[in-house]
Amino acid sequence: MLTTFVAAHVVNDFYATVMPAFLPALADEFNLDYTELGILSLAATLLSGVLQPSLGHYADRHGRHRFVLSAGFLVAGIGFLAMALAPTFSFIVIVSLLVGLGAGTYHPQATAFLVRSYPTARGRTLGIHGWGGSIGHFAAPALVTLMVAWIDWRAAMVMIAVPLLITAGLLRSQLDEAEPNPDARLRGAISAQLVLVAIVFGLLGLVLRSFLTFTVKMLVDEGWADTSAGTALTVILLVGAVAQPIGGRVFDRVGAQIVLAGACIGSSAAIGVFAATDGTASLIAIGFIALFGFSLFPVGLAVASQIASDDQTGAAVGVIFGVSGLMSAGAQPIVGALGESLGDIRLALSWTIVVTLLAIPMTGFIQSGHVGDDDPVEPVEPEPTDPRSSETASG
Repeated sequence: MLTTFVAAHVVNDFYATVMPAFLPALADEFNLDYTELGILSLAATLLSGVLQPSLGHYADRHGRHRFVLSAGFLVAGIGFLAMALAPTFSFIVIVSLLVGLGAGTYHPQATAFLVRSYPTARGRTLGIHGWGGSIGHFAAPALVTLMVAWIDWRAAMVMIAVPLLITAGLLRSQLDEAEPNPDARLRGAISAQLVLVAIVFGLLGLVLRSFLTFTVKMLVDEGWADTSAGTALTVILLVGAVAQPIGGRVFDRVGAQIVLAGACIGSSAAIGVFAATDGTASLIAIGFIALFGFSLFPVGLAVASQIASDDQTGAAVGVIFGVSGLMSAGAQPIVGALGESLGDIRLALSWTIVVTLLAIPMTGFIQSGHVGDDDPVEPVEPEPTDPRSSETASG
């Protein structure tokens, strides 16, 4: 099963960095500025953030994880086919909502399947699963920019819809449906600790998403060719191939609090280097931002499965990815508008250091427990009772 989900994760997360690779072509086609590109990024993840908790809860309660998972890939594939026919920018924004809805079904359902099949060492298992997502992330920018250069962006969108549709059919045929849990309640899966983790995860996700969204267009505006800019982002995202397994293993050993605090501090330092440099040094800094950001994906999944019961994992993962997705998506028009106002998208991205610095003290309130191999629980022996006290009590 793990191999199946690693492969599905490659396909799913490929589409997380597809839209940034299309942005230069879309900007030329529809004469878009950074603010409008930020709006497009928001649309691509809006419904995903809003509906992930409720879709995860629906699948938990009714035993429909396979159905929701396969339907998500189908909907996203149809969305890209429709986007290829877009006559206007407004049409693309509307269809992006459909693509985001499809993408929002994956992580809650995949996590529910995996924690049920691999109940121990969840961080390591989800880190291996995350390795597949990292392959998808770093492959997309170079591949898509090359496809756009060789054919055009509309034909490229048709071509990249095909793996989504194939994956939908394969998951439908290979997975067994989960058992329903009619007693599951969405409110029961939500706790203050879960929301806190979601907010910290969302603040760091906001930074990562901002750099993923605008790096290719930023490099093109600075004189890079589209294909060179896409390839540069692919090389940068290569660090994600090791970041997720490492993040999962470190979580198993030290817990969520230390991992999240380290990612906040490391991201702050990397943004500082990006702001103070240019050229190769600033690209290396973006690589470290990606390293810290991607390392948290298995951590978010493992924390959700730890806080909630196994039969409510889908809802808990939906809360973390839903809240964080809304935060990161909602920030993209703001970052884009700031770039337009300042006349420099680099400067706007540099200001995201405020976000990571804000997140650092919040990690101090996160519980330090972690999910590792299940330790046997020693039975508690009852304290011996004095027979004389029993006689006294009875007498």
